[in-house]
Amino acid sequence: MSSGRISKYISTESNVQPSWQTAVYLRLSREDGDKLESDSIANQRKIINNYLEKNHDLAVYDYYIDDGYSGTSFERPNLQRLLEDIKARKVNCLIVKDLSRFGRNYHETGRYLEVVFPILRLRFISVNDAIDSYKNPNSIRNSTVSFKNVMNDEYSRDISNKVRSSFNAKRKRGEYIGSFPLYGYMKDPNDRHKLIIDEEAAENVRYIYKLFLDGFSLYNISFKLKELGIIPPFEYKKRKGMKVKTSFYFDDEKSCWPYQTLRRILQSEMYIGNMVQATCQHISYKVRKLVKNPKDKYIIKEGTHEPIIDKETFYKVQERFKRDGWQPKGSAAGIYDVETGSIYVGYIKCADCGRAMQRSGYIKGKNNFYYFVCGAYLQWKQCTRHALRINKLNKTVLSVIQKQVELAIDMDEFINTHKEDESNFAANHLQREIRSCEAEKANIVKLQNDLYLDLKNDIISQDQYFHFRNMYSEKLSAIETRLQSLETELNKISVESTETETVLGTFKKYRNITKLTRDVIVELIDCIWVHENNEVNIQFKFQDVFEKITELIEESKRRSGIAETAADRKQAVNS
Repeated sequence: MSSGRISKYISTESNVQPSWQTAVYLRLSREDGDKLESDSIANQRKIINNYLEKNHDLAVYDYYIDDGYSGTSFERPNLQRLLEDIKARKVNCLIVKDLSRFGRNYHETGRYLEVVFPILRLRFISVNDAIDSYKNPNSIRNSTVSFKNVMNDEYSRDISNKVRSSFNAKRKRGEYIGSFPLYGYMKDPNDRHKLIIDEEAAENVRYIYKLFLDGFSLYNISFKLKELGIIPPFEYKKRKGMKVKTSFYFDDEKSCWPYQTLRRILQSEMYIGNMVQATCQHISYKVRKLVKNPKDKYIIKEGTHEPIIDKETFYKVQERFKRDGWQPKGSAAGIYDVETGSIYVGYIKCADCGRAMQRSGYIKGKNNFYYFVCGAYLQWKQCTRHALRINKLNKTVLSVIQKQVELAIDMDEFINTHKEDESNFAANHLQREIRSCEAEKANIVKLQNDLYLDLKNDIISQDQYFHFRNMYSEKLSAIETRLQSLETELNKISVESTETETVLGTFKKYRNITKLTRDVIVELIDCIWVHENNEVNIQFKFQDVFEKITELIEESKRRSGIAETAADRKQAVNS
């Protein structure tokens, strides 16, 4: 042992022992699996304390404990505190139960053992591995240490894969495996993998959906909730005793609902009863940073818990999100305005270039001069202006909607008047054919049953028996295939009838419409096309359903001798 090595830790008097200010490091995480008991914090402490009792030159400076932290990452709070104390020369010895307690990352562990600790003149002791860099320097320089570090790293990788596979299996079964439930839900006390409604928070979720459909922007929803004293999910979960973390936190005086939080609430399928998981994942078992998964990697299980939002409301909100590239802040209420044309955002386009139309204009006195202009013209001087005054647009759109509503009412009245005849015409035909097939099927089954008796009574030969049996089987198979086809057609008539009632009902509820709103635009219109000559074409939703209804009415009129055509009705709407 050289004098240079001793002088770092031993005084010049030969009878004075080295003073080893020792840091005891203990770590445990879920990755330790079935070794949980043997690697428990208490067991690590016991093993190290027994070692310290036999080595009186080691004086404990402090215990550094990371309970629940993976060994693959070195961003552990007490490990970082330990490293700071080492750099500050507060400790000059580090003791662990075994190498895996210090770390399971092969590259990082090797860097500390082979480079960092020698530079800092730190004595490193691993009790179970018989490593002591001071008493036996070769114990840390041999290939066995490197091999153990590799095995510890490989163990973490293997456990990580097993844990991920286990979690995915639970996700596919619809079991909730998150640490904290989605706002509006809580974990079932009887089954932590099941969600039940937290009615206090759920009421706020329903209110957020209502505000959004009423035309409030995310900006105004946030401040509306603050005015009412409704605290954000982060603060709510903290008050419920959950140890949550978030990057969207403000102090109480400025606390508002973050837009990201509102957007997640308004777009999460979890609120319609579908379990949506695996939306994020760690980059690797060594890098704990989360990255967002593409939607095709999400694991979704439908109908796993009670919904807070009905599907009709949810999908109406999603449709609005698609259209609302921009949401007006407007006044304190934050609602869409018919006078300024903001109700048309996302729905009005140039008929020639297909670009969205943009609002422009000004207010002079009590008069407004708002109008829409082709976005391509405004930004790049491409296309032409296609300028259209908003007050003129409002009159046109209202008039066309009123005519479309009248058409829907007329169609509904015609269908109801001829409902029995029309619905039964096709249905009765199918039902007659079904009854005929069923009678034929029953007759063949009877012939099959009698066939064996004929063979037994020597009425037919064995060859004839097999011939007729095969023939009846083929006929029976063909009839069953035909019956299945007829029943499918019959069910289709019922579905189409329900669809017709739903679509016509959507328009009929606006029978007394006198004023345009954002809800009217969202519910009835698919797109508004503006031409250079100020001509406006409105493309309504459910256009294919209207065409089917028109065809059915035309067919009925041909049979009943009514002369009015579908073209006449369409002309009435477009004129």
